[in-house]
Amino acid sequence: MNMIVVASGNKGKIMQIKNFLSENDINVDIKGMKDFDINSPIENGKTYAENALIKARHTFKITGLPTLADDSGLNIDFLNGFPGLVTARFAEACGGYEKSFEIISKCLEGGSKRISFSTAVAFVYEKSGKINEKVFEGKINGEFVYPPRGENGFGYCPCFKMDGYDKTLAELSDEEIVEINHRSIALKKFMDFFKNEFKE
Repeated sequence: MNMIVVASGNKGKIMQIKNFLSENDINVDIKGMKDFDINSPIENGKTYAENALIKARHTFKITGLPTLADDSGLNIDFLNGFPGLVTARFAEACGGYEKSFEIISKCLEGGSKRISFSTAVAFVYEKSGKINEKVFEGKINGEFVYPPRGENGFGYCPCFKMDGYDKTLAELSDEEIVEINHRSIALKKFMDFFKNEFKE
């Protein structure tokens, strides 16, 4: 296998996946949706896994190439898991992540600050004439902190203090983020599968 398409237009996410795979000796060419002028499909799944599969199937159908997709979200205990599946859309509706941090902070006044990040990574590929689909999941737990701290990462990283750490994800180094975040947990599971499935 020489190439994997990441079903995303997010350059930061694509680079994070590319770096993670190369650091773990999976040396394949990584492309994004924009390299093939592919538009994002409608994500109407009821779980992160369903949305990840929707994206992976969509890109695989167009390119015929092995496709990796993920769906991630911030789950806030006090808000019954909100924003969850609509995490990115919630931030956009708020006018950006900075504004969404402030709104969440006000919603959590006097309540639990417990939160989690969840990721599902879907992989769709063809082998021996058969199309296969696999899903790998990862999750980390922590607390919401406000005001936001740190410059690294993206999305809600500046407000996410992971259990066992005094810093937010955005205050950690790129190397630390790649090692411990929710996407990496799912990608490690993918990596183990990939090495076994495509061992030479």
